[in-house]
Amino acid sequence: MIARLVLCVLAALPAGWFAGVLIDRVPDRLPLTPLPTVRLTGKYLWVHVLMIGLFVLAAVRFEDASPGVLAGYLLLFAVLLTVSVIDIELYRLPDLIVLPTLAVSVLLVAVVSIVDGAAEQIRYALVGAAMYFGFLLLAHLVYPRGMGFGDVKLAAVMGLYVGWLGSSTMTAIGLVLWAMLLGFIGGAIVGVVMLAVRRRSQPIPFGPFLALGAIIAVLASSSLVSPA
Repeated sequence: MIARLVLCVLAALPAGWFAGVLIDRVPDRLPLTPLPTVRLTGKYLWVHVLMIGLFVLAAVRFEDASPGVLAGYLLLFAVLLTVSVIDIELYRLPDLIVLPTLAVSVLLVAVVSIVDGAAEQIRYALVGAAMYFGFLLLAHLVYPRGMGFGDVKLAAVMGLYVGWLGSSTMTAIGLVLWAMLLGFIGGAIVGVVMLAVRRRSQPIPFGPFLALGAIIAVLASSSLVSPA
């Protein structure tokens, strides 16, 4: 456990640095090179701190999981933090991050599940991805101004990983429902508070709340649904 924790903390350092690079350059489609030095001021410091915190939580949550499973959730947490910062700054969830993450994640989930002798988990992950994507796609079609298509695409990534934790199709669906509920409640609370403070309606980036809901659902998955 200690060794895994230390490795996750060490992994969080380059992950936080690279997240800062993506935050600065991907939205404007700037080249990633030349790469900057490590920056520990302003938002970059907060990205490093949050990345370390998320990686530590992942190490604790998946202390008994295979290295492949842990690697998958470290990737998820790193990407969710990165796109959340971009969404807060620019109200955008870049396809250049979300779509490659989805492609890599589908392959990772499939390979790790087969190697771990748990091929049935692939089905649960795909059910989670399809359900979350489909639900938010419907919300987008009904009210595009309230639910951007970037959120819809990110939902496929989150649903994949949340569903991967299911012990059956029904528990995978239950976990995705929890992730959605937590995300929507968080966004609604902040929206009401901002309306009360500013006395007028103002759009808020919804991606960070969906990301937070997914992270909580992953970390608390064993408590949120009963095993099948």
